[in-house]
Amino acid sequence: MFLYHRYDHDLNNSPQRVLREGLNHRTATRWYSRGAKFFPELTEQFRPVNSPKWIDFKVAFGADLEPFEKPYFRFPVFSEKILVFNFEISSDLFAHLEDLYDGGKGHIIDGVPSKEELMKEYWKSMIPLSEYLNYTPFKDPEVYIFEQVPAELIEFME
Repeated sequence: MFLYHRYDHDLNNSPQRVLREGLNHRTATRWYSRGAKFFPELTEQFRPVNSPKWIDFKVAFGADLEPFEKPYFRFPVFSEKILVFNFEISSDLFAHLEDLYDGGKGHIIDGVPSKEELMKEYWKSMIPLSEYLNYTPFKDPEVYIFEQVPAELIEFME
């Protein structure tokens, strides 16, 4: 099985750099907005006590289970440090960000649970990639990789 990472032409990171250095939070595209990064203080506040220390969203970056439009990077699943979260919860968390930019009027988040409740649910949705592929508890996966993808595993698909 392969994972896919979108290439963003607008970044200063060239495909050659990724193919030379590997894929990590410094070489990854910023295309992926992930729910855990929207409200970092809440992410840490509601972090499960028994969660592994390697779950560090400061070094995490996103991937997809299916290819997007070319160009993109492709690499095999290489680690157990790949987790999946429910993207629908991230969308609701993002609505709270949009509400802040809209002046906090509440129109955007009318009927949406609080940030705190959403963050609790976000953590509850966490599942290792291998389990997600066998069980698929939600349809819209948000994939996080918590360690560098070695350069020798990466292909650039143009």
